[in-house]
Amino acid sequence: MKQTEEWHELTAGELPKLMADKLEPFGFAFDRDAYFYAEDLLAGSFSLQVKVSKDGVVSTLLLDIESEEPYVLHLVENAQGAFVGEVKTAYQAVLNRIGEACGEHGSFHGSYVEELLRYVQNTYGDEIEYPWKDDMDAAVIRSHLNRKWYAVFMKVHPSKIGLGGSQPIRIMNLHGTAEQVSALVDGERYFSGWHMNRKYWYTICLDGSIPMMELQQRIDESYALAQSKKRR
Repeated sequence: MKQTEEWHELTAGELPKLMADKLEPFGFAFDRDAYFYAEDLLAGSFSLQVKVSKDGVVSTLLLDIESEEPYVLHLVENAQGAFVGEVKTAYQAVLNRIGEACGEHGSFHGSYVEELLRYVQNTYGDEIEYPWKDDMDAAVIRSHLNRKWYAVFMKVHPSKIGLGGSQPIRIMNLHGTAEQVSALVDGERYFSGWHMNRKYWYTICLDGSIPMMELQQRIDESYALAQSKKRR
């Protein structure tokens, strides 16, 4: 392997905290003081190596197989071109699979979701939970005061909420008043509550389409309703 200075250390926004007990089942191998995983990208043109230290620090090294040199353009934010885009997409796809399989939040990872979960934890002291132990594609946040849900996370086919596409998407259901739900649902950013009472719940996509401050406001409203004894 190349020298340690050529590894790219990931930030919390690039990949969630990984759980050590999930690494080997995914395919990581433990060697001395770290876990290592390797996967070929783009029909063997590149080899992506992922290292997780004993302290949980995640680093990546992308090697160009032909030149046997590290490739770094996928890390350059303003790098453009169809080929660079393909590399970035393939690289991110591997990180997404690792995050879903080994991350502490399962399918619900990434900087957008992580920021939201930190807000909930810091503001209300609540954490994401997986009440259906055999289904890591569904989770809830509920008030530790009365155990009522005020956010429900799911991974569904986009057609479930009226969107096109073939790949599963991550959504979140939030609680609202009948008047609020009626006013918000537009079929573009806000959708009728999937698998919930559509009069009092609505759905958003966890793709960043709702600005974080706006999303935090919606969380606050949903939390407040979860504390109320009566629906309005």
